[in-house]
Amino acid sequence: METSWGKGSVRLKAGLSTAVAGILIALAVTSGLASAAGPAMKWTFHAGDAFLGALDPSFSPVIAESSATGHTLALMGTGTYNPGGRVIGSGLFWHNRSDGSSVHFGTWSADAVVSYEDFGNAVVNDFPRSFHGGVLVLAVTFTTTDGSGITVGGTLTVTCVLGDSVPAGAEEGITAAIPGAISFDESISGNTLFVLTP
Repeated sequence: METSWGKGSVRLKAGLSTAVAGILIALAVTSGLASAAGPAMKWTFHAGDAFLGALDPSFSPVIAESSATGHTLALMGTGTYNPGGRVIGSGLFWHNRSDGSSVHFGTWSADAVVSYEDFGNAVVNDFPRSFHGGVLVLAVTFTTTDGSGITVGGTLTVTCVLGDSVPAGAEEGITAAIPGAISFDESISGNTLFVLTP
């Protein structure tokens, strides 16, 4: 079965069930360990990470572009969160000029959940009920590992267009902004996903 998903497509295979089961087990274990420190984090976000890349290589990394400069931000990462609560997440980023040459590369980490809007579960898209679409806005820190020694704060918006309540104009992918520096305001490619642990 082939199912449309944002700007790409997914071929559902028997291996997907195994991958989903593995993730849900890992989330259950992680949630159980986190419960001693506070409420369990029931949501996981994926942004162009290895899980999505294993489903379809075009899903990773996820890329946004600056409409002002043509620079691109390629990003991979994952994490867990509660809407309006805690977040633990991180990944890698690559900031390139419009000609493809490197500006900076490094790591990013999630600092806080700014907002989350759920688009509903993805049963309507022929995916498991635990898969959701939505928009997650995170406060993040970008830290270069290219020798430049730069650490800056910004926002990362992760959008997944699965679910039965996707608003008109929503685009699969990410956007990001570093106040006073650059805004990657156009989603270009790659995919994202939210998973709710029962």
